[in-house]
Amino acid sequence: MIKYLILDMGRVLVEPASGDWIVTNEFIKNVDLKNINKDKLKEAIKTSRCLLDGKAETLQEEYKMIMTFYKEVFQKIDYNIEEKKLENIVNNFVYDENDSKYLLYKDVKVDLEKLSKRYTILMLSDNWPCAFNYLKKHGIDQYFTKIYISSVYGKRKQDKVLFDYPIKEFNIKENEALFIDDNEELLDIAVEKGMQVLHMDRNKMLTTSKYEIIHDFSKLVK
Repeated sequence: MIKYLILDMGRVLVEPASGDWIVTNEFIKNVDLKNINKDKLKEAIKTSRCLLDGKAETLQEEYKMIMTFYKEVFQKIDYNIEEKKLENIVNNFVYDENDSKYLLYKDVKVDLEKLSKRYTILMLSDNWPCAFNYLKKHGIDQYFTKIYISSVYGKRKQDKVLFDYPIKEFNIKENEALFIDDNEELLDIAVEKGMQVLHMDRNKMLTTSKYEIIHDFSKLVK
């Protein structure tokens, strides 16, 4: 019997407003993309991604982490960005006040309110402290009994051990939790940990998956 819903955040509750988690709207606004080789930028982001995997428990620690990451990305692509523009990008990433970074999927708040009456809802997300602010700002945090953000623990979901935190803290038995994520590899880990899973495909891009595909929470709500 399912007692717990464990939800990812990205592309389950929200999507990047620009279509990309790193090349945000503020990034696009402050960078001359016409003079940047897109392949080099993509490679620089990929090879610098490890800088975002450390521990950051506060917004101040997150700010330092994100600043270090973007500085390295720009260095790798030989782009001389003005200090003020770099600060704009990092400030927006960490302290986004105008909702230019994330877009909340339709009916998420209504669905969570309904689901919270039937299940204990937890979040397990590869994210940073800024996520707490976003969830609180939109009144979504109230539906989660606990929110597990990877940077707080210095572990990502791919490390597998991050899944053990909610399992141990809530004494979750096999098949008592349903994990919903948009990444099939992470669903594999959840299955290893004794969870049931659903593959979220908000934008209806998947043609096949080893797991049942859903496009929203309507099936669970019903």
